[in-house]
Amino acid sequence: MLCCFRSLLPLAVVIIALDAVLVVESFTSSSQLSGKRNSASPRIESDDCFHLHERPTSAAAAAPRREEIRYIAGRRALLLHPTSSKQPVDHPPLIILGGMAQSIASWEFHLPQFAKDRSVLIYECLGQGPLPPEDICSKIELNTYYEDVSIERQGSDFWNVVDAAFENDGKVDVVGFSFGGRVAMAAAVSQPNRIRRLHLSGVAAERDEYANVLLTSWKEMLGANDADIMNEKENEETNNSRLRAFAWSIILATYSEQFLASVGAARVHTWVDGVCKFNTQSGLKAILLQTHGGEGQWTPASMAEEMKGSVESYKLVVGSNDKMAPPDQVFRLAQLLGTQDESKGETHYYRVVENCGHAVPFEAMRLWREDVIKYLT
Repeated sequence: MLCCFRSLLPLAVVIIALDAVLVVESFTSSSQLSGKRNSASPRIESDDCFHLHERPTSAAAAAPRREEIRYIAGRRALLLHPTSSKQPVDHPPLIILGGMAQSIASWEFHLPQFAKDRSVLIYECLGQGPLPPEDICSKIELNTYYEDVSIERQGSDFWNVVDAAFENDGKVDVVGFSFGGRVAMAAAVSQPNRIRRLHLSGVAAERDEYANVLLTSWKEMLGANDADIMNEKENEETNNSRLRAFAWSIILATYSEQFLASVGAARVHTWVDGVCKFNTQSGLKAILLQTHGGEGQWTPASMAEEMKGSVESYKLVVGSNDKMAPPDQVFRLAQLLGTQDESKGETHYYRVVENCGHAVPFEAMRLWREDVIKYLT
Protein backbone atom coordinates (compact mmCIF):
# COMPACT_ATOMS: atom_id res chain seq x y z
CA MET A 1 0.00 0.00 0.00
CA LEU A 2 1.37 3.33 -0.83
CA CYS A 3 1.12 6.92 0.05
CA CYS A 4 1.66 10.41 -0.88
CA PHE A 5 2.16 13.98 0.07
CA ARG A 6 1.30 17.25 1.63
CA SER A 7 2.32 20.88 1.86
CA LEU A 8 5.23 21.67 4.15
CA LEU A 9 4.17 23.21 7.44
CA PRO A 10 5.99 22.94 10.79
CA LEU A 11 5.50 19.96 13.42
CA ALA A 12 5.01 16.24 14.08
CA VAL A 13 3.90 13.08 16.02
CA VAL A 14 4.53 9.30 15.95
CA ILE A 15 2.45 8.28 12.93
CA ILE A 16 3.00 6.45 9.70
CA ALA A 17 1.40 8.15 6.65
CA LEU A 18 1.29 9.99 3.33
CA ASP A 19 1.37 13.63 2.15
CA ALA A 20 -1.36 16.16 1.51
CA VAL A 21 -2.93 19.57 2.13
CA LEU A 22 -5.16 21.51 4.43
CA VAL A 23 -8.44 20.88 2.72
CA VAL A 24 -11.56 18.96 2.27
CA GLU A 25 -13.65 17.07 4.74
CA SER A 26 -16.27 14.75 3.46
CA PHE A 27 -17.64 11.71 5.23
CA THR A 28 -20.69 9.70 4.49
CA SER A 29 -20.09 6.18 5.49
CA SER A 30 -20.75 3.33 3.09
CA SER A 31 -22.50 0.30 4.47
CA GLN A 32 -22.80 -1.56 1.19
CA LEU A 33 -19.50 -3.44 1.14
CA SER A 34 -20.85 -6.63 2.58
CA GLY A 35 -24.33 -7.97 2.18
CA LYS A 36 -24.20 -9.99 5.38
CA ARG A 37 -22.89 -8.49 8.59
CA ASN A 38 -23.56 -9.85 12.02
CA SER A 39 -22.36 -9.02 15.48
CA ALA A 40 -19.04 -10.66 14.68
CA SER A 41 -18.32 -8.19 11.88
CA PRO A 42 -16.44 -4.91 12.33
CA ARG A 43 -18.74 -2.06 13.25
CA ILE A 44 -19.50 0.41 10.47
CA GLU A 45 -19.68 4.07 11.48
CA SER A 46 -21.56 6.65 9.45
CA ASP A 47 -21.23 10.41 9.28
CA ASP A 48 -22.56 13.09 6.96
CA CYS A 49 -20.44 16.16 6.30
CA PHE A 50 -19.81 18.59 3.49
CA HIS A 51 -16.57 19.69 1.89
CA LEU A 52 -14.92 22.49 3.79
CA HIS A 53 -11.45 23.96 3.55
CA GLU A 54 -9.83 23.67 6.94
CA ARG A 55 -8.38 26.79 8.47
CA PRO A 56 -6.86 27.39 11.90
CA THR A 57 -9.42 28.49 14.48
CA SER A 58 -9.20 32.03 15.81
CA ALA A 59 -8.58 30.80 19.34
CA ALA A 60 -5.18 29.19 18.87
CA ALA A 61 -4.41 26.45 21.36
CA ALA A 62 -1.20 26.53 23.35
CA ALA A 63 1.58 25.01 21.29
CA PRO A 64 3.07 21.73 22.50
CA ARG A 65 6.73 21.73 23.47
CA ARG A 66 8.55 20.61 20.37
CA GLU A 67 12.06 19.28 20.19
CA GLU A 68 14.26 19.82 17.18
CA ILE A 69 14.19 17.18 14.48
CA ARG A 70 16.99 14.78 15.38
CA TYR A 71 18.10 11.21 14.84
CA ILE A 72 16.76 8.69 17.35
CA ALA A 73 18.13 5.16 17.06
CA GLY A 74 19.38 6.10 13.60
CA ARG A 75 16.03 7.42 12.31
CA ARG A 76 15.12 11.05 11.60
CA ALA A 77 12.44 11.90 14.16
CA LEU A 78 10.44 14.62 15.84
CA LEU A 79 9.20 14.39 19.43
CA LEU A 80 6.48 16.64 20.87
CA HIS A 81 5.48 16.92 24.50
CA PRO A 82 1.93 17.64 25.73
CA THR A 83 0.65 21.17 26.22
CA SER A 84 -1.01 20.18 29.50
CA SER A 85 1.28 19.98 32.52
CA LYS A 86 0.26 16.41 33.35
CA GLN A 87 -0.20 13.63 30.83
CA PRO A 88 -3.20 11.41 31.72
CA VAL A 89 -2.15 7.88 32.64
CA ASP A 90 -4.56 6.46 30.08
CA HIS A 91 -2.96 8.50 27.27
CA PRO A 92 0.23 6.62 26.35
CA PRO A 93 2.63 8.14 23.81
CA LEU A 94 1.32 8.32 20.28
CA ILE A 95 3.49 7.14 17.41
CA ILE A 96 2.70 8.31 13.88
CA LEU A 97 3.90 6.48 10.78
CA GLY A 98 3.33 8.05 7.38
CA GLY A 99 3.05 6.87 3.82
CA MET A 100 5.88 5.70 1.63
CA ALA A 101 6.87 9.02 0.01
CA GLN A 102 6.04 11.16 3.03
CA SER A 103 8.28 12.94 5.46
CA ILE A 104 7.87 14.49 8.91
CA ALA A 105 6.81 17.72 7.18
CA SER A 106 3.76 15.96 5.72
CA TRP A 107 2.12 15.74 9.17
CA GLU A 108 2.87 19.17 10.56
CA PHE A 109 -0.71 20.41 10.51
CA HIS A 110 -2.03 17.48 12.56
CA LEU A 111 0.64 17.37 15.25
CA PRO A 112 -0.34 20.22 17.61
CA GLN A 113 -3.82 18.74 18.08
CA PHE A 114 -2.50 15.27 18.80
CA ALA A 115 0.06 16.57 21.32
CA LYS A 116 -2.40 18.45 23.54
CA ASP A 117 -2.50 15.75 26.21
CA ARG A 118 0.15 13.21 25.29
CA SER A 119 3.66 12.90 23.92
CA VAL A 120 3.78 12.37 20.17
CA LEU A 121 6.56 10.85 18.12
CA ILE A 122 6.81 10.82 14.34
CA TYR A 123 9.77 9.41 12.48
CA GLU A 124 10.82 8.48 8.96
CA CYS A 125 11.23 4.78 8.34
CA LEU A 126 14.31 3.37 6.64
CA GLY A 127 14.02 4.35 2.96
CA GLN A 128 11.95 7.44 3.71
CA GLY A 129 13.45 10.89 4.09
CA PRO A 130 16.95 12.12 3.20
CA LEU A 131 20.17 10.19 3.71
CA PRO A 132 21.54 10.65 7.24
CA PRO A 133 24.60 12.83 7.84
CA GLU A 134 28.01 11.19 8.17
CA ASP A 135 28.07 11.61 11.95
CA ILE A 136 25.07 9.26 12.04
CA CYS A 137 26.11 6.94 9.23
CA SER A 138 29.63 6.66 7.81
CA LYS A 139 30.38 6.71 4.08
CA ILE A 140 31.07 2.98 4.18
CA GLU A 141 27.72 2.28 5.85
CA LEU A 142 25.89 4.48 3.32
CA ASN A 143 26.95 2.10 0.55
CA THR A 144 24.76 -0.59 2.09
CA TYR A 145 22.21 1.69 3.81
CA TYR A 146 19.19 0.43 1.86
CA GLU A 147 20.18 -3.25 1.66
CA ASP A 148 17.40 -4.25 4.06
CA VAL A 149 14.31 -2.05 4.27
CA SER A 150 11.95 -5.03 4.59
CA ILE A 151 8.72 -4.83 6.57
CA GLU A 152 10.23 -7.24 9.11
CA ARG A 153 13.22 -4.92 9.60
CA GLN A 154 10.94 -1.87 9.83
CA GLY A 155 8.88 -3.53 12.56
CA SER A 156 12.01 -4.20 14.60
CA ASP A 157 13.31 -0.66 14.01
CA PHE A 158 10.03 0.72 15.34
CA TRP A 159 10.71 -0.48 18.88
CA ASN A 160 14.34 0.65 18.77
CA VAL A 161 13.16 4.19 18.00
CA VAL A 162 10.28 4.16 20.51
CA ASP A 163 12.34 2.76 23.39
CA ALA A 164 15.16 5.22 22.74
CA ALA A 165 12.73 8.15 22.58
CA PHE A 166 10.81 7.36 25.76
CA GLU A 167 13.43 5.35 27.68
CA ASN A 168 10.98 2.69 28.78
CA ASP A 169 9.24 -0.38 27.42
CA GLY A 170 5.65 0.70 28.11
CA LYS A 171 2.62 0.60 25.83
CA VAL A 172 1.97 3.07 23.01
CA ASP A 173 -0.85 4.05 20.68
CA VAL A 174 -0.06 4.03 16.96
CA VAL A 175 -1.49 5.79 13.92
CA GLY A 176 -0.35 4.36 10.61
CA PHE A 177 -1.12 5.49 7.10
CA SER A 178 -0.60 3.23 4.08
CA PHE A 179 3.02 2.01 4.17
CA GLY A 180 3.21 3.29 7.74
CA GLY A 181 0.21 1.18 8.67
CA ARG A 182 1.98 -1.93 7.45
CA VAL A 183 5.03 -1.02 9.52
CA ALA A 184 2.76 -0.58 12.55
CA MET A 185 1.33 -4.07 12.01
CA ALA A 186 4.86 -5.49 11.77
CA ALA A 187 5.72 -3.77 15.05
CA ALA A 188 2.69 -5.41 16.68
CA VAL A 189 3.88 -8.81 15.43
CA SER A 190 7.45 -8.10 16.56
CA GLN A 191 6.49 -7.28 20.16
CA PRO A 192 2.95 -8.45 21.02
CA ASN A 193 0.89 -6.64 23.66
CA ARG A 194 2.85 -3.38 23.54
CA ILE A 195 0.47 -1.49 21.26
CA ARG A 196 -2.70 -0.45 23.07
CA ARG A 197 -4.77 1.03 20.22
CA LEU A 198 -3.96 0.91 16.52
CA HIS A 199 -5.56 3.28 14.01
CA LEU A 200 -4.93 2.32 10.37
CA SER A 201 -5.82 4.34 7.25
CA GLY A 202 -5.50 3.00 3.70
CA VAL A 203 -4.28 -0.50 4.61
CA ALA A 204 -5.83 -3.46 2.77
CA ALA A 205 -5.58 -7.20 3.28
CA GLU A 206 -4.34 -7.72 -0.29
CA ARG A 207 -3.68 -5.59 -3.38
CA ASP A 208 -5.90 -5.88 -6.41
CA GLU A 209 -4.57 -6.03 -9.97
CA TYR A 210 -4.93 -2.28 -10.53
CA ALA A 211 -2.71 -1.56 -7.52
CA ASN A 212 -0.18 -4.09 -8.81
CA VAL A 213 -0.08 -2.29 -12.17
CA LEU A 214 0.62 1.01 -10.39
CA LEU A 215 3.38 -0.58 -8.33
CA THR A 216 5.01 -2.03 -11.43
CA SER A 217 4.96 1.37 -13.13
CA TRP A 218 6.50 3.08 -10.09
CA LYS A 219 9.31 0.54 -9.89
CA GLU A 220 10.18 1.21 -13.52
CA MET A 221 9.91 4.98 -13.05
CA LEU A 222 12.49 4.78 -10.27
CA GLY A 223 14.87 2.73 -12.42
CA ALA A 224 14.40 -0.75 -10.99
CA ASN A 225 15.06 -2.40 -14.36
CA ASP A 226 17.79 -0.08 -15.63
CA ALA A 227 21.49 -0.86 -15.77
CA ASP A 228 23.74 1.29 -13.59
CA ILE A 229 24.83 4.57 -15.17
CA MET A 230 28.56 5.06 -14.79
CA ASN A 231 28.72 8.83 -15.17
CA GLU A 232 28.03 10.26 -11.69
CA LYS A 233 26.55 13.56 -12.95
CA GLU A 234 24.34 11.80 -15.47
CA ASN A 235 23.26 9.34 -12.79
CA GLU A 236 22.25 12.15 -10.41
CA GLU A 237 20.31 14.01 -13.09
CA THR A 238 18.56 10.85 -14.22
CA ASN A 239 17.60 9.88 -10.69
CA ASN A 240 16.22 13.35 -10.01
CA SER A 241 14.06 13.10 -13.14
CA ARG A 242 12.90 9.65 -12.11
CA LEU A 243 11.97 10.83 -8.64
CA ARG A 244 10.00 13.78 -10.01
CA ALA A 245 8.04 11.60 -12.44
CA PHE A 246 7.31 9.16 -9.64
CA ALA A 247 6.11 11.98 -7.36
CA TRP A 248 3.59 13.20 -9.93
CA SER A 249 2.33 9.67 -10.55
CA ILE A 250 1.91 8.66 -6.91
CA ILE A 251 0.06 11.88 -6.07
CA LEU A 252 -2.35 11.36 -8.97
CA ALA A 253 -3.00 7.80 -7.75
CA THR A 254 -3.28 8.70 -4.08
CA TYR A 255 -5.79 11.54 -4.12
CA SER A 256 -9.29 11.53 -5.51
CA GLU A 257 -9.93 13.37 -8.79
CA GLN A 258 -12.39 15.69 -7.04
CA PHE A 259 -9.81 16.66 -4.44
CA LEU A 260 -7.01 17.31 -6.93
CA ALA A 261 -9.31 19.45 -9.05
CA SER A 262 -10.27 21.50 -5.98
CA VAL A 263 -6.66 22.29 -5.01
CA GLY A 264 -5.33 22.91 -8.52
CA ALA A 265 -2.12 22.20 -10.39
CA ALA A 266 -0.05 24.88 -8.67
CA ARG A 267 -0.65 23.37 -5.23
CA VAL A 268 0.07 19.86 -6.45
CA HIS A 269 3.31 21.15 -7.93
CA THR A 270 4.47 22.18 -4.43
CA TRP A 271 3.75 18.64 -3.15
CA VAL A 272 5.91 17.21 -5.94
CA ASP A 273 8.69 19.59 -4.87
CA GLY A 274 8.28 18.38 -1.29
CA VAL A 275 8.52 14.71 -2.21
CA CYS A 276 11.72 15.35 -4.14
CA LYS A 277 13.21 17.57 -1.43
CA PHE A 278 12.66 15.19 1.48
CA ASN A 279 13.22 11.79 -0.17
CA THR A 280 15.81 9.97 -2.25
CA GLN A 281 15.30 7.96 -5.43
CA SER A 282 17.37 5.08 -4.02
CA GLY A 283 15.45 4.95 -0.74
CA LEU A 284 11.99 4.89 -2.33
CA LYS A 285 13.13 2.36 -4.94
CA ALA A 286 14.37 0.09 -2.15
CA ILE A 287 11.00 0.32 -0.35
CA LEU A 288 9.12 -0.52 -3.55
CA LEU A 289 11.34 -3.47 -4.41
CA GLN A 290 11.57 -4.95 -0.91
CA THR A 291 8.14 -4.29 0.58
CA HIS A 292 5.76 -4.40 -2.38
CA GLY A 293 6.27 -7.85 -3.79
CA GLY A 294 5.65 -11.27 -2.28
CA GLU A 295 6.28 -10.53 1.39
CA GLY A 296 4.99 -13.89 2.62
CA GLN A 297 4.25 -13.67 6.32
CA TRP A 298 4.61 -9.86 6.20
CA THR A 299 1.56 -9.11 4.08
CA PRO A 300 -1.22 -7.33 6.00
CA ALA A 301 -3.41 -10.44 5.74
CA SER A 302 -0.70 -12.68 7.20
CA MET A 303 0.23 -10.21 9.93
CA ALA A 304 -3.44 -9.84 10.91
CA GLU A 305 -3.55 -13.55 11.72
CA GLU A 306 -0.49 -13.23 13.96
CA MET A 307 -1.73 -10.05 15.64
CA LYS A 308 -4.98 -11.44 17.01
CA GLY A 309 -5.17 -10.77 20.72
CA SER A 310 -1.90 -8.80 20.81
CA VAL A 311 -3.45 -5.32 20.35
CA GLU A 312 -6.26 -4.10 22.60
CA SER A 313 -8.22 -2.38 19.85
CA TYR A 314 -8.10 -1.57 16.13
CA LYS A 315 -9.75 0.99 13.89
CA LEU A 316 -9.57 0.90 10.09
CA VAL A 317 -10.41 3.88 7.86
CA VAL A 318 -10.59 3.95 4.06
CA GLY A 319 -11.72 6.36 1.35
CA SER A 320 -14.58 5.21 -0.86
CA ASN A 321 -12.48 6.01 -3.96
CA ASP A 322 -9.23 4.48 -2.72
CA LYS A 323 -7.37 2.90 -5.67
CA MET A 324 -4.47 1.54 -3.62
CA ALA A 325 -6.43 -0.04 -0.78
CA PRO A 326 -9.97 -0.73 -2.06
CA PRO A 327 -12.71 -0.60 0.61
CA ASP A 328 -13.61 -4.27 0.17
CA GLN A 329 -10.01 -5.30 0.92
CA VAL A 330 -9.83 -2.98 3.93
CA PHE A 331 -13.07 -4.52 5.20
CA ARG A 332 -11.54 -7.96 4.71
CA LEU A 333 -8.55 -6.89 6.83
CA ALA A 334 -10.95 -5.74 9.55
CA GLN A 335 -12.56 -9.17 9.45
CA LEU A 336 -9.18 -10.91 9.69
CA LEU A 337 -8.26 -8.82 12.71
CA GLY A 338 -11.52 -9.96 14.29
CA THR A 339 -13.99 -8.37 16.68
CA GLN A 340 -15.41 -9.13 20.07
CA ASP A 341 -19.03 -10.04 20.55
CA GLU A 342 -21.13 -6.91 21.16
CA SER A 343 -22.31 -8.27 24.49
CA LYS A 344 -18.69 -8.21 25.67
CA GLY A 345 -17.96 -4.76 24.29
CA GLU A 346 -16.85 -4.19 20.72
CA THR A 347 -13.26 -3.02 20.33
CA HIS A 348 -12.60 -3.16 16.57
CA TYR A 349 -14.05 -0.65 14.10
CA TYR A 350 -14.25 0.02 10.38
CA ARG A 351 -15.13 3.26 8.60
CA VAL A 352 -15.55 4.42 5.00
CA VAL A 353 -15.04 8.09 4.10
CA GLU A 354 -17.08 8.99 1.04
CA ASN A 355 -15.56 10.86 -1.93
CA CYS A 356 -12.01 10.43 -0.67
CA GLY A 357 -9.11 8.61 -2.27
CA HIS A 358 -6.21 6.88 -0.53
CA ALA A 359 -5.08 9.94 1.42
CA VAL A 360 -8.02 10.28 3.82
CA PRO A 361 -5.85 11.96 6.52
CA PHE A 362 -5.30 14.85 4.11
CA GLU A 363 -8.43 14.97 2.01
CA ALA A 364 -10.66 14.97 5.13
CA MET A 365 -8.19 16.44 7.58
CA ARG A 366 -10.35 17.66 10.43
CA LEU A 367 -12.76 14.76 10.37
CA TRP A 368 -9.98 12.21 10.19
CA ARG A 369 -8.09 13.88 13.04
CA GLU A 370 -11.18 14.07 15.22
CA ASP A 371 -11.86 10.43 14.44
CA VAL A 372 -8.37 9.50 15.64
CA ILE A 373 -8.60 11.57 18.83
CA LYS A 374 -12.04 10.23 19.70
CA TYR A 375 -10.93 6.66 19.12
CA LEU A 376 -7.72 6.94 21.12
CA THR A 377 -9.31 8.66 24.09
